[in-house]
Amino acid sequence: MIFPEEDIVADAPRPTPLMIAVASASEANLWTSVNGWTAARVYSSVSDEYEAAKNLAALADLGPLSRYAVRGAAAPEFLNRLTTAPAAHLTIGESARGLMLDDAGLVIDLTEVSRVSDDLFIVASSHPHGRRMRLAARGMDVEAVDISGEVAALGVFGPQASGVLAAAGLKSVSETMAASGVLRGVETAARPIQFGALEGVELIFPKEEALTIWERIMRRSAGAPIGLDALEILRLEGGAPRPGVDFVTADRALGGDGANRGLTPEELGLAHLAPLDRGWFNGRRALRELAARGARRLVSLAIDEEQSAAGAAVYLNEKPIGRITSWAWSPARKRVVAFADLDAVAAMDGEFAVSAPSPSAGRARARKLETPESLLAEAYAGEAGRDRAATDFRR
Repeated sequence: MIFPEEDIVADAPRPTPLMIAVASASEANLWTSVNGWTAARVYSSVSDEYEAAKNLAALADLGPLSRYAVRGAAAPEFLNRLTTAPAAHLTIGESARGLMLDDAGLVIDLTEVSRVSDDLFIVASSHPHGRRMRLAARGMDVEAVDISGEVAALGVFGPQASGVLAAAGLKSVSETMAASGVLRGVETAARPIQFGALEGVELIFPKEEALTIWERIMRRSAGAPIGLDALEILRLEGGAPRPGVDFVTADRALGGDGANRGLTPEELGLAHLAPLDRGWFNGRRALRELAARGARRLVSLAIDEEQSAAGAAVYLNEKPIGRITSWAWSPARKRVVAFADLDAVAAMDGEFAVSAPSPSAGRARARKLETPESLLAEAYAGEAGRDRAATDFRR
């Protein structure tokens, strides 16, 4: 999952169920607010947390994200309409990513759907959608319950994620299948998730047991907590757009042709998450009419510079064609990685220039960055890709 934008003005953000536990691990004491929940920006140092996620295992408090328990005989049909994730085709234990679209085919949010049993699904999203869920469920044999504030959610990412969980005593967890298990006597649900290029496991357990589970994992494993700043680097390296940062969500868009208009999956580089042959989902008819007609493209760039700035102009042949929406220095790439909102036609070229943060520094060379997400999009756009139900169907 991807964290949405941080709250610009947070009026007494609520502590997540895990905050009391994770706060004891914070040396930097740098906090922010997401969806009205408190979130750590940094625990120790951004570089240490980044390296832990890349080489060992990182533990992330996912409490600021929204999650729902969807139950009932019509749950698969309900989720097939509400999201582009292939809920009806998931067998027990399977998970898949998808999008939530409005009637015009514009992206409202990113979602992940996991099937826990025949009639029970867990749905996670970047923003809260309780009212939308309730309205969509009217007249259907389905119940959608917001469990965000009732459970603690801990993400374990990195190459040693499974070892961390096994050391803590949760031996039944698989990085590819959703399951339930017992961790120190606590019933715990686990499901595969993805953050940028990192795959991992999300543990969901009663909020009353947050401190118990956290201490158990920290004592028995080599996992290290990771904050939003390090996660931001990993997100950009993976090519995953951030709602409210890289694009305006459809339910908050102002309309028109400016920067505050909504975008289609194609414009976001996420058409592979909304295949038109996947079946009926909200916004599908509009997407058929909008196919390949998007005016903008969200593109991952590698910039030959040590820093950049949100809003920096992107040029092609001395002509401004867009702007940087988010950026970070990538230790792996040894340069800045960024997202840019560009003119769709100009985005076909691969050589760009980006204005430097300091006007006197001129412009830095930039080019398209190949990411795990862009590779999925490329495969889907290929001759064989459009015939598959979903390029990103994860088992």
